[in-house]
Amino acid sequence: MYLPNRSIQYKILVILIVAASCSRVLLCFAHNPMDYLWYDMMRHWENGGAFPRGGYTAAADPIVYQVYVFVLQKLTAGNRFLIALASSLLSILMPWSFYRAARNFGMGKMPALWVWALIAWTPSLAVIYHFMMMETVLLLLEGVALWMTARYLRKGGTEAFLLFVVSWTLACLTKPTVVPLAGICFLWVWWKKSTSLRQIALGAAVALVLLVPQAIRSKVELGFVAPFGSPWLTRIQLRSGVRMVELHYYTHPVPLIGFRPLSSDYVWIFGSPSCFVRPLEPFSHWAMRRAWSDSTARLIIHSANGERDWKAAYERFTPDREEWLEQWRENIILFFFAPSWPETAAGEWDGHLEYRSRWIWAPLILFVFACNLREFMRSRFDLIPVAVTVFTLLMALQNVIIAEGRYRKPVEPLLLLNLVWLLDSERLARSEQRRLAMSNTEG
Repeated sequence: MYLPNRSIQYKILVILIVAASCSRVLLCFAHNPMDYLWYDMMRHWENGGAFPRGGYTAAADPIVYQVYVFVLQKLTAGNRFLIALASSLLSILMPWSFYRAARNFGMGKMPALWVWALIAWTPSLAVIYHFMMMETVLLLLEGVALWMTARYLRKGGTEAFLLFVVSWTLACLTKPTVVPLAGICFLWVWWKKSTSLRQIALGAAVALVLLVPQAIRSKVELGFVAPFGSPWLTRIQLRSGVRMVELHYYTHPVPLIGFRPLSSDYVWIFGSPSCFVRPLEPFSHWAMRRAWSDSTARLIIHSANGERDWKAAYERFTPDREEWLEQWRENIILFFFAPSWPETAAGEWDGHLEYRSRWIWAPLILFVFACNLREFMRSRFDLIPVAVTVFTLLMALQNVIIAEGRYRKPVEPLLLLNLVWLLDSERLARSEQRRLAMSNTEG
């Protein structure tokens, strides 16, 4: 029996999605997250075990991933099979959440399935799931938050708005990298839906309730309120120009709250993975300037002083204009080309695949930007191209912390979503029909 082209395409997409989902499950079981508990992965595992306390390292990190690891440990009791199963569920649900977002943004079923398939087969968005890393939860929550954004734009109403607020707040409390994206979406829905002051007040109250636990914990353990975690260590490392930071952290009780911090005095040697990579290999041996030196900055921080010691340490390093520009140029190169740690450091075959596939992102960003600019010049503004363009620019051009390949991950599924949105022939036809209808009305 003859199958129309659309039916054939649908069957191919279903096969691709099922195959990708199966491969993601097998990947999590073949490379069990419990086999990679070192450095950041071990820190996240221990923070989850000590939750809701956990000392400096827990309070300096956002809270949602620690809640996930805490629940995971309680439900699985460290069982390897169950932990691999949980990771595989996160892995296969993440591309589906972007499919749901695409459908709610008005994309047809076929283009939305392409979004699902492309994200599901992208190496860097799959390999991360055999590690205990924040991105495994962040990417799923980002997809859900975009889904809730589109749902509120489509349906309106207080319930949809509150779901939008909760999903973005949870995503930001997983990793504050997505705070700019959340802000873009909030401004867009406020403009498009004329959100009432009552809804905004309710949303602010809900967000505040979600922020309070980490705010209190950070005040107890760090000596200052940091609902999204402390940004100081990474900011100081960029500004100092050194390869490593040696942190000596001394804890003190917080009398106003009445709790005693769990931490004992703490020493930590910290370095960004970007200080140890050659992002342009095999074409060039270029690396950050600090990668060629054995330099270390020593910080002495007392929690009793709140942020004062951190600010003093930050002010010790004052780069001149040329130094600032050089750090900025290095960050741009790292954002576009740096491999994602820890996947590429584990020595597994899928990590090597992720390492080689990193070259797709720079040309994809340029292509998507060029097509989005064409849309903007034709006075066609939609949330997907606007949000992707602004968020990608903010991530690529930031000069606050040292860029890493892993920091590119929240941008990657958005670029694939944007790409399919641009190539969606049905959407283009609808846009042309609306344009012709408006022209006829004006005529």
